[in-house]
Amino acid sequence: MGIEIQPEKFAELVVSANPSVEENAEDIAKDCLELYVTAFKLAEKYGNCGVNSQETSNVLKEALELELNLTH
Repeated sequence: MGIEIQPEKFAELVVSANPSVEENAEDIAKDCLELYVTAFKLAEKYGNCGVNSQETSNVLKEALELELNLTH
């Protein structure tokens, strides 16, 4: 089973669904950029493990491990 995620589209959706609460334009831009980059990297890594995995449960397990590693 392969799951295809387009990192650019995923990151754009994440940013649009999670608006910044900052008031300063520069702070808003920084929040959005950080969120975009994080979402993009996560989508790339999830997509890579999805291509290499055969079962949905393995894909989800690998994605969770990757997400935990991103927070460190």
